[in-house]
Amino acid sequence: MNISSSVSTQVLDQKMILVGLESNLAMIEFNLDTEVIWVNNHFAQALGYTISEMKSMVHEQFCPSNFINSKEYNQLWDNLKKGIKFQKKIQRVDKKGNLVWFEATYIPIKNEKGVVDAVLKIATDITKRENQTREVISHLKNLSIDLGGKVDVNSQENMKALQSLKEQINLVSEIAQMIKDISAQTNILSLNAAIEAARVGEHGRGFAVVAEEVRRLASNVDGAIKKINLNVESITNGVTIVSNVTGKLQREVIDNQIEISKTMEHFENVVE
Repeated sequence: MNISSSVSTQVLDQKMILVGLESNLAMIEFNLDTEVIWVNNHFAQALGYTISEMKSMVHEQFCPSNFINSKEYNQLWDNLKKGIKFQKKIQRVDKKGNLVWFEATYIPIKNEKGVVDAVLKIATDITKRENQTREVISHLKNLSIDLGGKVDVNSQENMKALQSLKEQINLVSEIAQMIKDISAQTNILSLNAAIEAARVGEHGRGFAVVAEEVRRLASNVDGAIKKINLNVESITNGVTIVSNVTGKLQREVIDNQIEISKTMEHFENVVE
């Protein structure tokens, strides 16, 4: 491996450091024409090549086409030639065309004159970790969408049920009012019967008995109507409360979904 640059004094032996790095990390060296001049087995295996195959290749053969055709690609090599290192999580393409993720550092290598004449890339294959992370993100997104769909369906069904109940309550109220009106008319009829019974005297005793019975029934009806109205009022209040709670829960679920989506987007940006 062609590495030569001025270094500060250190306790560890330079060669032993390089041996340790080469034994544990994926490493590859390019000349300034982006041609591969050296590669270790870790890097070759990560991309599905043999070492001999890679020595005849150039850097762009390992990169996605959209990156090769971008300003960022040209900027990368312009900066490296100026001695500016590059460190980032990157995507590369293996021999079969599959995307591979690396945590990589490109290090410009200078000769004795301080001029950059090669670039060393040290990388760690993080493909498995990235794929697992993205699967988790996708799973969480699907859960959020599924939950939102179920909540929306349930909320709509609840609102329909509440609306149907309100309509039934209104119908009961209308019937109760109708019965109340009939009861009022019955009271008038019983009063008329009582007056008629009083007018005819002894011969109107039968009218009086009927009038009293009608009055008693009307009174019972009035009592029943009052109870019905109280129950209807109570149910109406309950329906209103449930409706408000359902609406509030629906809004909270929607707000939570939005927050989950924002969190997932933020997490994806961090992953990128």
